Amino acid sequence: MRLDVESLRTFRAVVESGSVTQAASQLNLTQSAVSWKMKRLEERLGSPLLARDGRQVTLTELGAEVLVHAEHIVTAHDDAVDSLQRSQLEGTVHLGINDEIEADDVAALLSRFRRRHPLVRLHVRMGLSGPIAQLVRGGDLDLALVQMIEPNESDKVLWTESLRWITSPSFVPEPDAPLPLVTFGPNSNYRDLMLKAFSDAGIDHYVAFESESSASVRSAVIAGFGVALINERGVTDECVPFDDPRLQLAAPTASFVVRVNSRSRTAAVRTLIDDITATLC
Repeated sequence: MRLDVESLRTFRAVVESGSVTQAASQLNLTQSAVSWKMKRLEERLGSPLLARDGRQVTLTELGAEVLVHAEHIVTAHDDAVDSLQRSQLEGTVHLGINDEIEADDVAALLSRFRRRHPLVRLHVRMGLSGPIAQLVRGGDLDLALVQMIEPNESDKVLWTESLRWITSPSFVPEPDAPLPLVTFGPNSNYRDLMLKAFSDAGIDHYVAFESESSASVRSAVIAGFGVALINERGVTDECVPFDDPRLQLAAPTASFVVRVNSRSRTAAVRTLIDDITATLC
């Protein structure tokens, strides 16, 4: 019996994501290709690996056993490929990251980059997009993954998403009282948008909670501190839209971009930009 790595990778992705559709998106394959790989793997093993009950996908007894082996085999394969692809690229790259970007995605990307280019020294700084962008402009950072309301022409746009007014399901504004706001602090791109929107709408307001951490802002909203403006990806089931007919501001879009210092054009920087674009776009 022979088990190919890509079929095992596909099986692992289906289990982790819970569906063929999500696995196909994760692996950049068509749904039919994922289904075919799963069918071929089950035929080679002579028994089903997954049991389907409506939309639920569960492991059979054999599936649970194969998943353990798949984890070891796929990981060993990828480690071997990374080792054999190690380059002689050298240098130091100073990278800034806004914490709105999924930490797991960035961590995996940077870990892979370090394995493939062990002679490149990475220095990573995380913070709000505004201060991070200033560090790029001043030359303290070579490049950054930041969120911009109005990207520069030279920015590489990874994706764009809407901003949303949100609050807690338990939040009830007090009649005739100022509306409490939750913001990312005075250095945030969103804060001025929020304050101007409420001022233009004639809604009395005050800042009740400020934090430069996305997780802290979401936690404050969920706890009922007030209303916040955040990117669409950050909205969770524990938040609800905040609608007020007096608010005329149609929530703008925010673009996640790669911004590069014009003086940072080394091979190491260019290679990291290519990896970021290939992984996050």
